Amino acid sequence: SVVEFIINQMAEEIAIFIEGELLKGTGTNAAQGAVNTTNTLTAASTTAITADELISLQAKVKQAYQTNACWTMNTATFTAIRKLKDSDGRSLLQNDISAEFPYRLLGKPVYLSDNMPAPAASAKTVLYGDYSGLSVNFRENISIEVLREKYATQHALGINAWFEFDSRVTDSQKLAVLIQKSA
Repeated sequence: SVVEFIINQMAEEIAIFIEGELLKGTGTNAAQGAVNTTNTLTAASTTAITADELISLQAKVKQAYQTNACWTMNTATFTAIRKLKDSDGRSLLQNDISAEFPYRLLGKPVYLSDNMPAPAASAKTVLYGDYSGLSVNFRENISIEVLREKYATQHALGINAWFEFDSRVTDSQKLAVLIQKSA
């Protein structure tokens, strides 16, 4: 039905919005994204990323927090990294068809998000670490309501969604972000 379609579409949009807020955030009094960790590495280029920079970024997260670590990046960043080769011509990014997410970088899973910025001057392009370093507080569950009475005289329905949350990096030792060189 149309109502189910609209509710599903709203749920997808809410998920994309929450992901964006948890990754990038919107400021100091609202959700602060994981990329706002103080544990950073600045790339030598405004748009390119090197294998050495990825190795250094991974090393910024202490060994104790490596077990659950992963990478998150934009598709454009992923494509650039996928082209990186080691000295023997092997791709730095490895296929892992047995895993839920089919790529691994330096032994850790890679997640793609359109909410992460593409490589550009001063952009925070690659997030790495154990995301339990980001604390999230949902004040109440997400609710979606179908409003029938309010719009009955217009022979229409209204659909309302409500949620409230915030987030903050509470352990920067668990997260590291690659920032492209400023212009």
